[in-house]
Amino acid sequence: MARKPKSGKPNRREPYRLHVKQFGPITDAHMEFGDLTVVVGPQASGKSILLATLKLVLDRDHIHHTFARHNVTFNGGGNDMAAFLGGYFGKGMAALRKDGSAIAWKGKEVLLASLVRYRKRPKAPEEKVFFIPAQRVVSLPGGVSQHFSNFNYGDPYVLRHFSDTVHNLLQNEFGAKAELFPQSGRLNNTLRQPISDHLFGGANLEIDTREFTKTLVIRVPGHEAGLPFLAWSAGQREFTPLLLGIYWLCPAGAVSRREGLEWVVIEEPEMGLHPQAIATLLLLVLELMRRGYRVVISTHSPVVLDMVWALRQFQELGSDESLVRELFGLRATANAKALAKSALAKSYRVYFFDRNQAVRDISRLDPGAESGAEAEWGGLVGFASRAGEMVAKAVNRQRAEQSRSARSGRKEPVA
Repeated sequence: MARKPKSGKPNRREPYRLHVKQFGPITDAHMEFGDLTVVVGPQASGKSILLATLKLVLDRDHIHHTFARHNVTFNGGGNDMAAFLGGYFGKGMAALRKDGSAIAWKGKEVLLASLVRYRKRPKAPEEKVFFIPAQRVVSLPGGVSQHFSNFNYGDPYVLRHFSDTVHNLLQNEFGAKAELFPQSGRLNNTLRQPISDHLFGGANLEIDTREFTKTLVIRVPGHEAGLPFLAWSAGQREFTPLLLGIYWLCPAGAVSRREGLEWVVIEEPEMGLHPQAIATLLLLVLELMRRGYRVVISTHSPVVLDMVWALRQFQELGSDESLVRELFGLRATANAKALAKSALAKSYRVYFFDRNQAVRDISRLDPGAESGAEAEWGGLVGFASRAGEMVAKAVNRQRAEQSRSARSGRKEPVA
């Protein structure tokens, strides 16, 4: 069913608030989601657990249905909490639950026991959250897609389900089509051209079936044989499964969104990418938002926060879409204007995760804030700031030494 993009209109839906307390490394996380929500912080601070918990809260029935459809059961009924937590979050993750663990959605308590319990439904429940995991490269070993059952108990559910979705996309929606990128029916040229320039260098992404297995290759113009998966750059290996996930979310033709899906979670989309490629990826994020998806990103890249900061400044200053286009180097085409205009109508939130501390809202990204977490953008620009300060200190010291040397070498006048 077609859905019309919601570009140009402020989002006035009821606020989506998630509260997670004493769950794994998360001490206390109060989060209100914007149209784009970015989470930052060091490793092992609970970002992935929070994002997986969001999906579990919103997609409990779909998750249990998917496990059951693939004949995965948890001690005869799905009520064994430790077994389910290990199957969903990953093996060994049953220890996430502690005394005092609590989850609330939109102000209402969500019992962990209710999330674990499987209740069979008369029809398949719809999925609301599409999750593109950090381990996405594992979904294409050797350039071959994997279905759900290729993985084992203890492999995170979000990886298994993402991999299965990509597998079905390649097997069914693309079928006998050899060329995956560029695809005229997938994404417009405002998005395709930067991908070609900054991700594939003018090469094509294709499906090779010569060895009786659908294998992804990159075809460089003038070369007969396609480059196998392990010959790709690290960024291309990371980006390709993400691109296929975007294809799933943005069907061909007049359909704007995948039926039922409302949220997109992308973990560390910047992995392996040059800043120019990250900016290209952010155009895809803005396109998802233009189509009406609510997007949540975890990142270690300051480029992502550069964009959020700039867009929030444009909003506060009443800027028009032309500055958004200039930010991304886009020409004044109808598609580019629509994308930029939509970006200015969206809401943006940023949260900082730190070990053994409550999650902090740093959405203003104010470099002059008293809080170091906000001023240094969750630590993403802290080292660069200190490097600049130390270089300035070195310059000042050198000048002071030169000044002292000049004074000591100056001869006193003879009386």
